[in-house]
Amino acid sequence: MLKMAISPCPNDVFIFSGLILNKVNANGAEWHFDYFDIETLNEKALSGEFDLLKISYANYPRCSSNYNLLPSGGALGRGVGPLLLTGGDSWNPDKEVMVPGLYTTANFLLDFWAKRRLTKKFIAFNVLYDALREKKEAQGVVIHEKRFTYAADGLTLIQDLGAYWEEKTGCPIPLGCVIAKKHLDAVALNETIKQSLTWAYQNREEALKLCSQYASDMSPDVIEAHIKLYVNEFSLELGSAGESAVKFFLDQVETKSAAR
Repeated sequence: MLKMAISPCPNDVFIFSGLILNKVNANGAEWHFDYFDIETLNEKALSGEFDLLKISYANYPRCSSNYNLLPSGGALGRGVGPLLLTGGDSWNPDKEVMVPGLYTTANFLLDFWAKRRLTKKFIAFNVLYDALREKKEAQGVVIHEKRFTYAADGLTLIQDLGAYWEEKTGCPIPLGCVIAKKHLDAVALNETIKQSLTWAYQNREEALKLCSQYASDMSPDVIEAHIKLYVNEFSLELGSAGESAVKFFLDQVETKSAAR
């Protein structure tokens, strides 16, 4: 049995729906899925308990000695980055900022933009968003589908951190990647993931129904928008452009880590 850990977010469930529902040929292997928030996934990549995981690209250097990075199943693109929001009217760099995890791409992009030391509180992304809505002066970095709902919830955009990255580097944003233990056949696993995503595209209604089971708090329109934004050609295969963007990003992460 292959044990894989992903998030319950629509993009992950959509990509792996063919495998979750046993709709694709997995080369005789049985896949078992567990679901966690992104920072828990990042930490579990260090424990070695899972054969495959979906983690933040920014976390990959911490586990690269035990896992290969697969070119399929990830989240990379333009206009997909995390947002720095406030429940108030303006940014206060001297106040605490809530972030969905220390080793998330969101945290890396916040530092890339701020260029100064910030006081941070690391908190699960779903709890973080509720805290932003409930406390007027709170500020924090949100990810995923919250970019579609923050304005309606009375929150103010301070900075689109992904847009800042794109403006300064010209590169798409590497958010999340699939990793597999090094003793496993990476080529075969990658092909299986591509088959799962292809099945989802060809059986969209069934795949979306599965997504809604894991995102019961989201409207069908938000689920659709989430998948449209975060599942793209790079999810099927990074290709040369995606590989270049990932290499550049990981080089920046390594440089930041070395400077600490």
